[in-house]
Amino acid sequence: MADAGGRVLLIDADLRRPKIADYMGVEGRVGLTDVLIGRAELSDVIQPWGEGRLFVLPAGKIPPNPSELLGSARMADLIAQFNLTFDVVIFDSSPLLPVTDAAILAKNVGGAIIVVAAGRTHKNQLRGAIAALGSVGAPVSGLVLTMLPTKGPDAYGYGHYGYGYGYGYTQDVTDEKVRSRARIKKV
Repeated sequence: MADAGGRVLLIDADLRRPKIADYMGVEGRVGLTDVLIGRAELSDVIQPWGEGRLFVLPAGKIPPNPSELLGSARMADLIAQFNLTFDVVIFDSSPLLPVTDAAILAKNVGGAIIVVAAGRTHKNQLRGAIAALGSVGAPVSGLVLTMLPTKGPDAYGYGHYGYGYGYGYTQDVTDEKVRSRARIKKV
């Protein structure tokens, strides 16, 4: 989205086990928590990332009261400010089922995208996550399926489905590629 020209803000709102700063390779000692408690200004903690228009707001220090901070009036004010400043705002939050942080946050933003781990998330867990969001009035904007197997009988691969981009080679073409590789190796 940032490469397409939009101003995008990625916020680490997982105030229990923040990981965005490490993933993105940015300074993470000061961030959202510090802004929420008044120790820092947004302009001091939002960091540009890459060459595009992507910005990162790390979580900062881990507070003793994440749910309270994420549900605070100050957080609601920040969300409104983010929406005025950026085209797209993405919050990464703690898991939805073990703690209430994500549900509290989700009711104040435009929608929630549920990330589901293939082969690890049970149907009842997904139902519970959707119900938790519904109970606070947070709309579900979509689902993202992660950790799909890449090998074995359950693997998903574009080559198996052929969307018209050169997949589904004939046996003659494949045999010719094998023969040409064999010639190269012999030389």
